[in-house]
Amino acid sequence: MEQEKILDVEIVTPQMVIYEGKAQSVSVPGSKSPFQILNNHAPIVSTLDVGLTKIVDESGKLLLFATGSGFTEVHRNKISILVESAFDSAELNSEEIRSELAKAKELFKAQKTAEYEMAVLEIENKLKVAEKARN
Repeated sequence: MEQEKILDVEIVTPQMVIYEGKAQSVSVPGSKSPFQILNNHAPIVSTLDVGLTKIVDESGKLLLFATGSGFTEVHRNKISILVESAFDSAELNSEEIRSELAKAKELFKAQKTAEYEMAVLEIENKLKVAEKARN
């Protein structure tokens, strides 16, 4: 692929850089609607919802990430995705996530707060991404 068609991508959480590399395209869960970013995309800053972030790397391999809420900035073929949490689908285990989800739902029953509701939503997203990656 021609060098000028490549995007520089980073996924960053408050704890660490989850992904840093080159890509052909990136799809993110925009708050208004999911959208795809290709070469020479117009500059944009957008809020992101909990969801699936897809990266097609420079070799054409599809990478899937379960991402929390946050925002993305696109400028001059550089994409910064700054989110509360992010998990590479290759590192997710569906059975472990199901157990984590059951515990979180039990806790949520006792404490119906927005914080616990968001935690359950993020765990459900991880499970969905893990299962999508396995199919």
